[in-house]
Amino acid sequence: MSVRDLLDARDQYHYHLMNKTNVVGTAIGLYLFRKGDVATPGAKKKAKGERRFDNSAVGDASWPCVLVLVNEWIDDAHFGGSEEKHEPFEMVPKTLFLPDGRTVPVCVVKVSPVESIPSPIPKWHWPGSLLGGGVPINVSVQGRLKTATAGCLVSDGHTTYALTNRHVCGPAGTRISALIRNRQVVVGRSSARQLTRLPFNKLYPGLPMRSTYVNLEVGLIELDNVNDWTSQVYGLGPIGPLLDLNDHNLSLRLIGEEVVAHGAHSGELSGRIQALFYRYKSVGGYEYVSDFLIAPTAGRACTQPGDSGTVWHLAPKLESDQPLPLAVEWGGQTFAFPTGTERLNFALATTLSNVCHLLNVELVQEHNTGVMPYWGQTGHYSIASFAASFTGGGKLGTLMDANLDRISFARGDLDPKRIMAALKDARDNADFVPLADVPDLVWKRFPNSVTGGRDNRPAGHGSTGPEHPTHYADIDEPRPSDGQTLRQLSLANPATNLTVEFWQAFYDECGHTSSSPTKRGLLPFRVWQFYDAMVLAVQQEKVADYVCAAGLLAHYVGDACQPLHGSMLADGFPNQNGGNGSQLGEGVHSVYETKMIDRFATDLITAIATKVAQLESLPEVTSGAQAALATVELMDRSAKTLPPTDLVNAYIRAGGTNHAAERDALWERFHNETATLMADGARVLGMLWKSAWIAGNGPSIAANKIVAIEPSTLRELYENPAFVPSLTLDEIEPVVNS
Repeated sequence: MSVRDLLDARDQYHYHLMNKTNVVGTAIGLYLFRKGDVATPGAKKKAKGERRFDNSAVGDASWPCVLVLVNEWIDDAHFGGSEEKHEPFEMVPKTLFLPDGRTVPVCVVKVSPVESIPSPIPKWHWPGSLLGGGVPINVSVQGRLKTATAGCLVSDGHTTYALTNRHVCGPAGTRISALIRNRQVVVGRSSARQLTRLPFNKLYPGLPMRSTYVNLEVGLIELDNVNDWTSQVYGLGPIGPLLDLNDHNLSLRLIGEEVVAHGAHSGELSGRIQALFYRYKSVGGYEYVSDFLIAPTAGRACTQPGDSGTVWHLAPKLESDQPLPLAVEWGGQTFAFPTGTERLNFALATTLSNVCHLLNVELVQEHNTGVMPYWGQTGHYSIASFAASFTGGGKLGTLMDANLDRISFARGDLDPKRIMAALKDARDNADFVPLADVPDLVWKRFPNSVTGGRDNRPAGHGSTGPEHPTHYADIDEPRPSDGQTLRQLSLANPATNLTVEFWQAFYDECGHTSSSPTKRGLLPFRVWQFYDAMVLAVQQEKVADYVCAAGLLAHYVGDACQPLHGSMLADGFPNQNGGNGSQLGEGVHSVYETKMIDRFATDLITAIATKVAQLESLPEVTSGAQAALATVELMDRSAKTLPPTDLVNAYIRAGGTNHAAERDALWERFHNETATLMADGARVLGMLWKSAWIAGNGPSIAANKIVAIEPSTLRELYENPAFVPSLTLDEIEPVVNS
């Protein structure tokens, strides 16, 4: 049964259905099975009671049908004509019979349309250098700031536009702004090319629908400077080709497909196509439909006002695939449910290929895709962004707010080849890498392959440093003589045991001699080194040096709050065979710290924000030694909050591979602990920033020096190997004891 068959049946029965007392809307799709239903046409159902979007789903055996949405569920037995029963003609038929003999099944779904409850737009951390799909655009109307989402870039061959919601575009020539480095900057003006509504038969001449409009609500922004924009979508990365849908190829196979988007209000969005041609209102004898009704993924963010204009994409099925642009969101429909989340916002969207055809533009796919190669799934607040909450305001707060887009970095889920290609592009074009990822993406590289690379001691296919061992310390490894660990000993007597000399002796006893520097992790001493560098920079009023060191420090404190960076179980159980030549639990490091966090970025950021608001600031430290102790204390709290053994075992039980099932299982088990760890890391980082600022007498620095630092200046600093040099444990003592 085709889309045409379903639309033909709905069109012929539309007035009959809509005159039923409790029918509020219709759509076409696939039959929804409640939990316990027998998924066989004509079979007797096991489950009774109302069918809703939240308690039913499309199954493998689902058949094409007309969806009839009702605001009251009435069982068959309650129709009969007596005083206690409803009239039989009010009952929604189970089958629609057409004059030519075709029969079309009906699926009745209980819905409770309600008004949405808008929430304040979170203070996401948006990129300060390039804009693209998924970022907010704003216009001032009658004293109010309206926000929508830039969906994608399109071009007519001469001019490039950002596509978004018409309501925000306003009349042609309206000035449109975007948030760049914490201030509103005009980025273009609304074009006269806009779409409101069009007759259904103009968009789909081969499909039967009378007296019906399709809502579009799309506008274009003529950009002032196209070089400020990228065709990548924030949070999704590079996009694939446009899905060209029309009345000849539109198929019910789209029902149930996973779709993804990035909204200016809600951040990362995911859902499934629930229905096609959802009829949402009737005015003056005309029906209004939306091409797509998109249901949100359970437990994830729902679309909100401010997300209008975002482009929904078919989700990649393989990691090598790219999201395929499908539809433009123009509005939403909120339904209330009696279980779980009380209200869910469903997205209403129109086919992007129709929009491009009507506006005579084409999707732009390859513009500025190499300049910011790391746009990806984790594109909101980093730990550094939250750390600003603990700086105490004043000049330091102003300075860090002005430079947050130099520090944070939207980490992408990129494979090593693409990372290397992106770094080569950054080197060739002298591009700036945000500071929080410089230690991984620049300093861990060989200097002959990446400008600024610091690892210069090759070993096989990798390196022995000097940068690598500064990112971790296996402080839970027991000493052979008494079973005590570096964590226990350093916390018990930091004056004696949290010293380079003591750690060298400890590692020697464990068999990790100076000939194996990667076995002699020194993360706390690296933080000590950075603290001293920040104090010196402030004393000398070298604000750029302070900002650069503070941004780089964010990476190491971020490592310290992750339990696997302080454990000998960094990537599974050493000396335990996991099969295929790997150790038991191998892969947990990247699956937990990168894949899981990328997959649940939006939920995690919300949880971190909640945790940060509940935390008290830590007392300032006054020396590098105290900064190192604060780092060990953070690592200790992290290991107690989320024991590495628990994490590795959970990963193994979930399957021990890099698949969605493992990421979901780890998130389900440890999402609260993960948010706690990262909030604690932000608190420690903010405390270290503030401590060094005070120790160096930062409040006395002139206000005209409290500014955003040019990225080229910061890049020149971090590409200099003498700037907070990378040193092994056996090289760092003269620096931290100077």
